[in-house]
Amino acid sequence: MQVIDIHNHFFPNSWPDLAARYGTPDWPWIKHTEPGKADIMVGNRFFRHIYSACWDAEVRLQEMDRDGVDQQVISATPVLFAYERPVEHALDCAQLFNDAALELCSRGKGRLKSFCQVPLQDTDAACKELSRCMQSGHLGVQIGNHVGGKNLDDPGIVTFLHHCADVGAAVLVHPWDMFGKDRMPNYMMPWTVGMPAETQLSVVALILSGAFDRLPNTLRICFAHGGGSFAFLLGRLENAFHHHPVARGNCQHPPSHYLNRFYTDSAVFDQRALQFLVGTMGADQVMLGSDYPFPLGEERVGSLIRQSNLPQHTKAKLLSGNAKRFLELKAEAQEGDKKSDTVAGSSPPTPEPGQLTYSFYLKVPELLELQRPQSLPPHHDELLFILVHQTYELWFKELLHDLDAVVANLRRAGMAPQSRDEVYEAARLLRRCTEITRVMVEQFTILETMLPTHFLAFRGLLEPASGFQSEQFREIEFLCGLKDEKMLRYHRPTPEAYASLKRRLEEPSLHDVFFGALEAMGKLAPPPAGATDRERFEARARAVHALYKDEHHHRDWIDVCERLTEFDELVVSWRLRHIQLVERIIGIRMGTGGSSGASYLKLTLDKKFFPELWEARTLLTE
Repeated sequence: MQVIDIHNHFFPNSWPDLAARYGTPDWPWIKHTEPGKADIMVGNRFFRHIYSACWDAEVRLQEMDRDGVDQQVISATPVLFAYERPVEHALDCAQLFNDAALELCSRGKGRLKSFCQVPLQDTDAACKELSRCMQSGHLGVQIGNHVGGKNLDDPGIVTFLHHCADVGAAVLVHPWDMFGKDRMPNYMMPWTVGMPAETQLSVVALILSGAFDRLPNTLRICFAHGGGSFAFLLGRLENAFHHHPVARGNCQHPPSHYLNRFYTDSAVFDQRALQFLVGTMGADQVMLGSDYPFPLGEERVGSLIRQSNLPQHTKAKLLSGNAKRFLELKAEAQEGDKKSDTVAGSSPPTPEPGQLTYSFYLKVPELLELQRPQSLPPHHDELLFILVHQTYELWFKELLHDLDAVVANLRRAGMAPQSRDEVYEAARLLRRCTEITRVMVEQFTILETMLPTHFLAFRGLLEPASGFQSEQFREIEFLCGLKDEKMLRYHRPTPEAYASLKRRLEEPSLHDVFFGALEAMGKLAPPPAGATDRERFEARARAVHALYKDEHHHRDWIDVCERLTEFDELVVSWRLRHIQLVERIIGIRMGTGGSSGASYLKLTLDKKFFPELWEARTLLTE
């Protein structure tokens, strides 16, 4: 498996005295302290200890071999950026270190590539130097995450990023010159606290300003150190976007929409953090970055990814596949293949960097990692058992989504009885719900391909989990009107599910809203004071009966009634098939969640969401 490290640093063995060269103080310089070791100084102030891997290609290659790294893309250290200096000084400084990077790469036996640096405080000078460097052999550019008080959404910087896309330069954004230094004077907190915040600030600035909407999809940009705190605070950003208009900025989409517009490196130094980062960004957007050869870098480059629980194909992406795409290394190797593909005319177009892909949109790698059998070694049929039940939960999610929309449309229909659009839309969505439920009923035939002995081989490992605990199915019942407050106690261990069910219990159900609309139409009279439940039920059934008796004027509402009845019928069929499956597989054993199994399920067969619709049919025959 090839390994490419896109985030590591170098210093030359020596460089001119910049303070003397420019006539201004406090420039970085190198002080060799003993063979193979040196200090970086900024004026008279100590900045960092370094060693020969920074400037000696042979030492670097030996350590790459030790760590199993095939290729590095080196970049200067941000202390050399000089953004606060006069542009002519910053440009000359950039040229010195850009040429030094290429000189080091020339001794790297083809395994070292480089990012350049530019005087980002001047857009024209930065674009010109980038173009020179790309022609000289650099693969892209490393930039700081701000220039003084200007974030990456500054018009001049956005123009530079557009130029990067135009000339095909990959961009590595590295935090530097951290804010709040007066409050973080000790314990390296500017690096451990300030840097992650700086990086998040730069990502959020590009998103909320609308810069990503304006920049071309061909821009390839990566944020160092795992993107700082961005991935871990995305939920907070997303929540603000949806609930506070002022937090939406000028972007066209929610923040999570832009995750395929940029990469992050893997320099997070913790397995849980890496798993979360990949889960948030997607397996196509994270690549190996080590911060080698500095003390805050990865001690053994690539070990975090190699030792992770990520699947092999994801590790391959993080270790090299994504970097090849980011750096456009594949393009050269496959040029011959492209020609033959073009002649054949049989290959689909290759997605451009930054374009939405099937895998990223559907989160396929993450989806395929969600099946975790309890049996060890995994029993062959346990995967099927998990997949079918996960599929049920996905269908439940869609049913809740559509049934909520049905409720909203019927509520609007009740407010405007003369309108027909909302009634049509409710019927259309209810037809979808019936077809989904029909598919769910058929899924039982797949589970029935399991032998009872095969299920029993891992059934004992599932206790006390049970389908009885499906929060979403219970939510569907509550939403449709089949509410039982006693059921809430089974979901107390899951606070979020309990809160959702409590909300469903208290808000009007589809049953309530449907008959409320009939009342607004004048088809159902408000119940008199003291009316019994039976009297209320019969009144509702007669209201449905009245719709059917006046088909000419109420065909749209009759269609809604038919769809509700069909949905109700299919849910009962689903319950029946569930009972049959349970009896076929485990007989009359107790359920894994402690219920009486098939005996309990049989008690649910008489439960209907809309019994008045069925009673109306009896009235029609009288």
